[in-house]
Amino acid sequence: MCLGFPGLVVAVDATGATIDTEGRRRRASMLLAPDLAVGEWVYVSAGTVIDRLEPDEVAFIRASLLAAMAPEPAGPSVPARQEELR
Repeated sequence: MCLGFPGLVVAVDATGATIDTEGRRRRASMLLAPDLAVGEWVYVSAGTVIDRLEPDEVAFIRASLLAAMAPEPAGPSVPARQEELR
């Protein structure tokens, strides 16, 4: 399974689109979405725009992925073996 962050279309030309995803810009084919416009949110997979996204979907996806990537909080400290024996 492939997961990816939503990207913002920042430029469109005759050969494709430039997509900004979390500060990283990359080119993507518009074969499946030939009428893309600057300012639209999209999902890119394998170098191709797969789907358009609504801003509320983007916020939910980003929040979910960032939460999943966050380090887990430290659990309760485990006492040293000597402390257990006292």
